[in-house]
Amino acid sequence: MSGGARSDWLATERADLATTRILDVAEELFVENGVAAVTMRGLADAVGCSRATLYRYYAGKAELLAAYVDRAATELGASVAAAVGDETFPADRLVAAVTTAVAGVRSNPALSAWFVPDTAAQSTSLALVSPAIEQITVVFLTEILPTADLDDLRERARWLVRVIVSLLTSPGASDHEERALLERFVVPVVVGDG
Repeated sequence: MSGGARSDWLATERADLATTRILDVAEELFVENGVAAVTMRGLADAVGCSRATLYRYYAGKAELLAAYVDRAATELGASVAAAVGDETFPADRLVAAVTTAVAGVRSNPALSAWFVPDTAAQSTSLALVSPAIEQITVVFLTEILPTADLDDLRERARWLVRVIVSLLTSPGASDHEERALLERFVVPVVVGDG
């Protein structure tokens, strides 16, 4: 390299490590204290950095929560994809996807903390605007509805996310009841008679 300014060739890796560490610690705090109780000051203290450093990565709590939702959705999306892989029929794929997503959130203490009464409204709003959740849902629906246009898929995706959030915030009496509700009311709307 000539005598000019040196580039920081590890900057991207350090930034990735920092954001991963911040989201990992935030996840721990969600489990310990609940999502609503996590503050940027408390998170900075738990991470071991200054608030100024934390704000370099996330402009505020809303951006932090959105980043966490996107990361969790991507991880959960991989579980859903694996669960529906063996299903042949669109209706079966849809039910397997929804039940896997719901079970995945319920079995994860950090994710289930998002669906307690004091946080459910904020969680619903984040779920409905999350680019990762929309992308995962649209891609899934494209697989079971290959002839649908993109606008239609996006509308169906938003409605399906609302169904999932509804099951998380107001669970059925049993897994069997929830599956029956999905088969009776969700499948006909999303995939029709096929």
